[in-house]
Amino acid sequence: MPAKFELIAPCFFGCEATAKFELTRIGAENIRVGDGRLTFAGGPEMIAAANLNLRTVERVMLLLNTYPASTFDELFDGVYSIPWEELLPADAAFPVTGSSLNSQLTSVPACQSIIKKAVVKRLMNKHHTSVLPETGAEYKIRFMLRKNVCEIMLDTTGEACTSAATAATPWRPPSVRRWPRPLPTWAVSAATVWWKIPSAAAAPC
Repeated sequence: MPAKFELIAPCFFGCEATAKFELTRIGAENIRVGDGRLTFAGGPEMIAAANLNLRTVERVMLLLNTYPASTFDELFDGVYSIPWEELLPADAAFPVTGSSLNSQLTSVPACQSIIKKAVVKRLMNKHHTSVLPETGAEYKIRFMLRKNVCEIMLDTTGEACTSAATAATPWRPPSVRRWPRPLPTWAVSAATVWWKIPSAAAAPC
């Protein structure tokens, strides 16, 4: 793999200028701004810095290949040409997700299947194995088809803070949080008396 990689950082529309400022601050090179995304260059340390410091981008993805793909054969060949054996161990789990817009290959599930098949074949050949258990670490592969041009990317960002594990414990605003222990009797009595006095309840602050 090269010493410096081409990276893609999608962001919300309207946040491109702020995201560019953040990238400049952490030392990213060759920053290019597009609609809802930025591309930049950097080494492994830049991937880590971008994931830790960027606040206005959604994810940081490693661009592995960009090539024309108007048929499933072209899509397969472009994916197979990537040195996956240098990125993924033999036991890696690698789910494939993506999108297609204004392209001849309109079926996203079919594209997912072709890309998965190409990665499997490459890993089997290079790792000299006939079984890929996918029991190890997860490497998310993403593709984007736009006007018959395909981008293959590897997602370097982990789970979001709103993942299922975090959402299992819902946050409560302070007004509805439970007290660690029951309120003392005098506090309950004082609150009850206060709200029973019309003048006190209606008094302006």
